[in-house]
Formats: sequence, structure tokens, C-alpha cells
Amino acid sequence: MLDNVMAELMSRQSIRRWANRPMHRLTVGLIRRPERTVWTNGTSGEGCGAAEPVYEIGSITKTMTGLLLASGERDGLWSRSDRLSALVPEWQGNPFAAGTTLLDLATHTSGLPAVPGNMKAAVTDRLNPYANYGENRLVEAVLSEKAAGNRKHRYSNYGFGLLGWLLARRLGKSLDEALAERVFVPLGMTHTGTGASPRTSGTLLLPVFHAQGKPVPHWDFHDATGGAGAVRSTMADMMRYADAMLNYSEHALGPAIEQCLREHYAIMPGRGIGIGFAWMRYKEKDGTVTHWHNGGTYGSSSFVAFNREKQSGFVVLSNYGSSAWSQIAPMIGLPTMSVDRLASLLSKKLFQEAAR
Repeated sequence: MLDNVMAELMSRQSIRRWANRPMHRLTVGLIRRPERTVWTNGTSGEGCGAAEPVYEIGSITKTMTGLLLASGERDGLWSRSDRLSALVPEWQGNPFAAGTTLLDLATHTSGLPAVPGNMKAAVTDRLNPYANYGENRLVEAVLSEKAAGNRKHRYSNYGFGLLGWLLARRLGKSLDEALAERVFVPLGMTHTGTGASPRTSGTLLLPVFHAQGKPVPHWDFHDATGGAGAVRSTMADMMRYADAMLNYSEHALGPAIEQCLREHYAIMPGRGIGIGFAWMRYKEKDGTVTHWHNGGTYGSSSFVAFNREKQSGFVVLSNYGSSAWSQIAPMIGLPTMSVDRLASLLSKKLFQEAAR
């Protein structure tokens, strides 16, 4: 049944041509419980094998940082209502830190911009923009912020980098250690970590390419920004992650996952669009809720989506980046292929047509 979904999509010339571009390693994992399958450049089966490669997952990292927040709150280490200055006492005199909560960061409602104001000065390689942005610059940026006025949703890598840094700092660990201890190990994600994590050593980190097929560097992160996009993972681990979201009652992290998936801010109430702890969510026409998040670096693209009522979900991982055009084209009706476009088609197959 699930194999038929990919077979039908791959019969479209535009998808087939895009998927078969030189050096493109496109992997799609599909779940419709109890069935599951993984498709990689024309082959499918129950799993990817022992030697499966590691991908950059970009901003899907934010959902894991959100789960770190929920897990620590469950154990009494902090509260979503804590002000940033409660975690860093020396920030007590800063209006922004004293007036902004962890929940504000987790829902992109802190008022922070997409990147810190002092980021540009730290970029020495525009193809690897976060490589030199460390703790000192992050602290400098936060202390320069004014009290937030507009609390509307505003997507911010800065905010999630700050959230990950704050939580890891409170635990007295690196971000990789904090995520491993409280997220990856409990969920059985054995080959997932940030950057050059020991958890991904000995695995094949795929070379990455921009949308036109030119090689580009992998992105490097310090803990100051890692919570926004530093995680690298395998399809097997990402399938475990998606499965945990679909069936959180079966996991020790279940109560924390449930909190991550709840709506904590209504972005467009009239259209059923909201956000949990990083997870975007929207109501389908049949009233069920689909959660999703995408990710991208200059050389990688990714997407995870699931619908708990339908017990279905998917993961898409690619070592090709998206172009600005591929992100705009679907909005004006052009069928330019990208991971986001493929995810839209998969969502229709798994979450919308399944309701008929």
C-alpha cells in the first residue's frame, strides 16, 4: 500500500527527474500503522540497512529543542513560564530577558528577529554562516535587546538557538549531551547528534549540494545557535522520532511529547493554524490535526509530518538544498520540485485522500 504511494509519485516526470539528479540521495520514510516503508532513490523496504547515511536535518532540530524544554519541565528543572533572567541571573537588569519566557522562545513569540543583530559581523564564510557565532556574541546580542512589544508569531532561528543554549547551560552540559540524555537516548535514536557528535562518528555523512547541484560545505554550529538547526540524523532514527510522535503513550517521554504537540499559540485561529513547542499544526478539512516541520541548510532539505488521528506520517531527507525559487514557485502555482513540494504531495496522499 505505502509502496504504491511512492510509485505513483515517481511516475511523474518532474519528480523523477529531480530525484535522480547527480549525487542526489533522496530518502522517504512512510508510516501508516502498522505498515511502514523506506524508499531511497527507487528502492523500498522495511529499513535502510546498517550502513545508512547521516543527513543534516536543519530546523527540524527545533522540535527536539522543544522536547528538551518539555522533558526538563516534566522533571521540575524549569518551567515554560520562567523568564530568561531566571536561568541567567546576571541578566536580571535586562528588560528583554526579564520580560521574555521560555515559552515565548519555543513558540516564536519572543519578538526576536530571524538572526541576531550582530550575526553579520561573525560570518567569514557565507556558505557556512553560523560557524563563528559563539556564546560571547549571543550574550552580547541578548543584552542589546529591548523589551519585546509585539508578541505575535515571528519565526526566529535566534530564539531557538538561545533556547537550546539556556537549557543546556542550566543542565551544565553541552547541547549535544543534553539532547542525547533527554531526547535521543530515551527515543532509541542511536545515530543522531549535533555537528561532530560522537554519536554520528563512524557513519557516512553525506556530501551536500545546493539546488543547482554544486557541492557546498556542511553547516557548523556552536551551542549558541545549535538549538535552531545543528542536528544530524539517519532515516532510521527519524522514523523512530516520527513514530514516537504518533504513539507517544508508548514512550517514557510521552507526557513531554504530548505537551510539545499541544497548541500553545494560535497563529491563524480561523484556519486552524497554530504552534506547539516548535511543531506547526493545522486542522485538516475532516477536523483531524496534522503536525509538521521542515528544515534546510544550503545543501540539505528535510520534512517531517504526521497525523495522529490517521496514525500516518512521513519523513523526507535530501542532500540537496532548496532554492528561493523552489520555495516561491508552489505559491504561485508552478510545479517546481523541492522537498517541500514533495511533502505537500505526500500530505495529500496520506492525510487528505485517506479520509475519503
